[in-house]
Formats: sequence, C-alpha cells, structure tokens
Amino acid sequence: MSLYETLQAELGKLRIRQAFAVMSPVGVAAALTFCAVDSLDARLLATLAVLIVIPIILHRLWRVAFPAYRTWTDRSSQITAEISDLRRKIADVCGRYRERRKGEHFKKAYDLNGRSVRELEEALSVGMYRERREVFVTVFVRAGVAVRVTASIGSPFRCSATANPARWRQHAERLGCDEIRQYHNHPVHNGTTCPSSTDTKTTASLKSLLGPCGSPRLRSLIICWNGIREWKIFEYDETGRSWLDFEFDAAG
Repeated sequence: MSLYETLQAELGKLRIRQAFAVMSPVGVAAALTFCAVDSLDARLLATLAVLIVIPIILHRLWRVAFPAYRTWTDRSSQITAEISDLRRKIADVCGRYRERRKGEHFKKAYDLNGRSVRELEEALSVGMYRERREVFVTVFVRAGVAVRVTASIGSPFRCSATANPARWRQHAERLGCDEIRQYHNHPVHNGTTCPSSTDTKTTASLKSLLGPCGSPRLRSLIICWNGIREWKIFEYDETGRSWLDFEFDAAG
C-alpha cells in the first residue's frame, strides 16, 4: 500500500468514530423533537434544524469536553493536509507531460521510444488516465530501454494491438530484445484490478503466436489508479493469475 492508501484507511476509521460520537445523540434529539411537535410541517422543520445545527454545536463541545474526540479531529485534519500534499505531487508529475493533440499518435505525444521501463510506465499512466479509454501499448525492451513502441486507443472498455502480433517475434529478434511488454489500462480508481477473461485469452493467443522461443519474453501488464491517480501495474498470465509488479507512491 502507498502512504496515501494507508492514510485514507486511517482517515476512514477516524471519521466513523467522529460521526458516531456526534450523530448518535443527534439522532436521539431528532427523534424526540419529531415526537414533541404536533404539526407535520413544524415537525419536519424542527427536525431538520436539529440535524443541521446540533452536529455543529456538539462537534465544538466534544472537542472541549473529550480529549479522545479532540485527538480524532486533529489527526483527521492532519491526514487531510497530508493527502492534499500528495495530490499536489501527483499533479506535478502529470504536469510534466503535455496533452495529446487531436489526431496525434499516443506514442508520439508521450515520447515513449527510448525511455527506461519505469519512465515509460510513468508516461503511460498519465496518458492512459487522460484518455479515459483503454489504450493498448506494445513495448519491445532491450536492456531495460524501450527500443520500439506501438500504441492504439480503443473504447472505454476494450482495445487491441495496432501492430500485427504475428510479427512480434521477428521484431524482437531483429532488435535483440529481451522483453516484449504489452500494457493496457483498466479504468478503475480503487488501487487494484485483475485481468478479465478477454485479457487472459489475448495473452494465451499472443504466446501461441510467439512460439516457444518468443513466449517467455512476453509480459502482460495492466495499469490502474487509486483515488489520487497514483498508479499500480499488475502482471498476469494466460491462466488468470495476477500479481503486483510496481506501485508508484507519491510520498517517494
């Protein structure tokens, strides 16, 4: 888990505690108010006033009266500030890449050729997120550097390779590549994903086309994001097994 995900989990627990501490007595007060007033319109207005005003009063009162509640709220504020700082760091990363112009090739817009694997994955994460559609990128890697890249942009939920996979082994041998990395993205923002049945079938087909000499070089990868656009890269195989390959943590 990245620092953001750890902080987010802690913040969720703190907010549940705060809400329970405040809303439990507010709920009782709202019920008593509703029963005490005769007119239906007056009941609704009085109950609404209780639900709006009393939480504000109790929040301030509980901070003074209960050290534990004060600790929860102070820590919640601290976490919120830390998450805002992480968001700014992600925005700085994205700001290093210009937007793809209409009609421009994806690989040209993000200057993918010649990048190291991690640099390329950063560019892919920014570009794929911006597209809001599936993008399929094939990278021929030699000694950790992308020496040939092809990319195609599909629909929000489906994409396929733009280059002919039947020629991948030929390209890999000609360029002396030790890896063929095929990436695509899943438009999810909870920090985790898994390959679809189509993904596993595609990987099986690609390995079959590459043959026994080429298939060991193929790596199939999915990029997804969490709530602040930190990216994770999951690798998977033709059996449907998947595992975390890389996780970007904005905290460094």
